[in-house]
Amino acid sequence: MRLWAVAVVVAALGAVAGQFRALPPISDKVFIRDCVRAHNVYRRNVEPTASNMRYMSWDAALARTARAWANKCIFGHNTYLNVRYYCHPHFISVGENVWIGSHQIFDVKYAIKAWYDEVRFYNYSLQTCSKVCSHYTQIIWDDSYKLGCAVVFCNEVGGIRNAANFVCNYAPRGGYSRRPYKEGTPCSKCARRDFCDRKLCRNVERDKIIYYSRWNPPWEFRLVCDEACIAIIILRASLIFVCFLAIYFFKKHFTNMFMSS
Repeated sequence: MRLWAVAVVVAALGAVAGQFRALPPISDKVFIRDCVRAHNVYRRNVEPTASNMRYMSWDAALARTARAWANKCIFGHNTYLNVRYYCHPHFISVGENVWIGSHQIFDVKYAIKAWYDEVRFYNYSLQTCSKVCSHYTQIIWDDSYKLGCAVVFCNEVGGIRNAANFVCNYAPRGGYSRRPYKEGTPCSKCARRDFCDRKLCRNVERDKIIYYSRWNPPWEFRLVCDEACIAIIILRASLIFVCFLAIYFFKKHFTNMFMSS
């Protein structure tokens, strides 16, 4: 009877865990790999082919900005995108794509594909869009080479309950002033010091991952503690403990001395 009751409890807990599965943090290596890989697959396979398409690499500051905005659980674009250095310590122009859906069905590749599928509304030769194309053009914008994404759980956003709010930020930002890339033989118009990697222009310096350990969006109202901060907290707690221990032994020692006299 007890074993049966335990089995029921375990099954119930398993069902709850399955229903509210954890979404990956911005430091998750698989999440980062999937975000970068999906974007670059679409970028190297554009039609017509691109002669100057840059490779996208991960950016920790953009990921923190994406997380900060996603945590607000607002279905809309970040209102700070046009405020200089509010979304990145170096880039002044930052682009953004947003996807929402049930957290149970969230998949990085599926969400990014939903943005890319706007390709059916875009006419490259005429440079026209029949519906919505901004998510697609941002994914394949030639100058954009840094990417940072985040997904968070929201009780409700955009009319969807128990939702996954997935945000990707890009730098430099894409736009509408021209076609998203230059048509031509892949890598034929890469920059001088670039090298070609499967139809994409890469650069060792440009592709470096910088962690910006002491930067967070200035509009993000949350307690942030990096490695140095954690070290200081632990050191202070240790010193307080040692002080209390020293006082305890000091009192005990001198009390015994007084009583023995």
